[in-house]
Amino acid sequence: MQQLMKVVLGVLIVGSAAGATVTPDAARELYKRISPSLVAVQYVLETELNRTELTGAGIIVSEDGLVMAPMMMFPMQFPDSQMKEFKILVPREDGEPQEIDAVFQGRDQRSNTAFIKAREPQHWKPITFEQAKLDIGDTVLSVGMLPKAANYKTYFTESAVSARLRGEIPQVLVTAGGLASMGSPVFDSEGKAIGMVSPMGQNPLLNDQRSELMSVLNPPKFFIPTSYFQISLNDPPTAGKPLKLPWMGVAQMSGVNKDLADAMGFGDEPAIQIGDVVPNGPAEKAGLKPGDFIVKVNEKPLERGDEPSELPSILSRQLMRQHPGDNVTLSLVREKDQPVKEIQVTLGEQPKQANLAKRYYADDLGFVVRELVFYDVYNLKLPPDQKGVIVALLKPQGAAQSGGLKIGDVITRLDNEPVTGVEQFQQAYKELRKSKPNDAIVLEVRRGDRQDTVRIEPPR
Repeated sequence: MQQLMKVVLGVLIVGSAAGATVTPDAARELYKRISPSLVAVQYVLETELNRTELTGAGIIVSEDGLVMAPMMMFPMQFPDSQMKEFKILVPREDGEPQEIDAVFQGRDQRSNTAFIKAREPQHWKPITFEQAKLDIGDTVLSVGMLPKAANYKTYFTESAVSARLRGEIPQVLVTAGGLASMGSPVFDSEGKAIGMVSPMGQNPLLNDQRSELMSVLNPPKFFIPTSYFQISLNDPPTAGKPLKLPWMGVAQMSGVNKDLADAMGFGDEPAIQIGDVVPNGPAEKAGLKPGDFIVKVNEKPLERGDEPSELPSILSRQLMRQHPGDNVTLSLVREKDQPVKEIQVTLGEQPKQANLAKRYYADDLGFVVRELVFYDVYNLKLPPDQKGVIVALLKPQGAAQSGGLKIGDVITRLDNEPVTGVEQFQQAYKELRKSKPNDAIVLEVRRGDRQDTVRIEPPR
């Protein structure tokens, strides 16, 4: 593997420069300048069932040790409390990477990025990103990081702009040589950092032996322009202080297709139809109703996508960049030929998400529960005041799984006693197992609109 990596690296660097529209000297200068600003980010995901070390690429974005990485490395389904032992790995030509203890600063859903910071202040050379308008045929360059088997060696690629795409995440398509690995910085022909390689279709891990060479043998073709993640660079998350994100309280939206637009008289103007409004949420309080059509936001036409189906995601992205408490004016049409109605929505704060919910592992019977959050209650169509805990994880072939417990079950009663929350469930469960270690436990669970009983026999 090591020898293969050396061969591939040589082909990449020499081959890219050979047919280049930038000179070999300029390519080498960019490679030399940027390589010290690329690092690997390593952490341990310690779930109730196992412990896994994960490593991905990162970009130094501040001198004191702040590193940006794609959020795909830290999916939202990973509870924050289970991501541990963060390290920043600084590659070295003459030995193993230098390991620097780090702190996870947090995910940023506004731009699908995440940030990690060295525990001790550093004096690193950051990459400064700029916004730039690209034309078809413009040269783009990137410097990325090879996987662990190549000791995180950096490598250079060159390509050209082929198309600019609109959507929830605006992206630029390139052709020819492609780009470096996911999360790598992208540069224009003058060496200005103008974007980051998209995670689309890419494996974020640098220590996954199953796909270590995929980004080299099948290089990425899309990158995200700086304009999309600039907000995060200007206002990155801080450790221990999750970002307070805005929330309108609209659960379902759909882009208006041409047939419906013609029927409503919208012509070529983009529009979004509201499908569902969360009871007592900001939108309902402002007067928004299911079936309403949004035609403008803050007196401006909706931002277009390449397809009508992209419109709701684009609007969500636009609103995500506001703050709780901000006012947003929506221009609505309720019925054909009726005048446009203006309503003002005061954005609320996004409800607590599952990754921040309290958890408890009943290790003797092999199941994990966590507290119910708003999205559980809403998506499962539960009463707003629903009490209980939700099953988040099952040990394969464990007693709970064998007894018929399922992920997503809402436990409402334990041994015929009501369950009110995680801490109460934990205390009651421990007392029950201590007093009756050989008896089965009986759980009442809610599954959709019905109640079931699950009996779990302890292992003998």
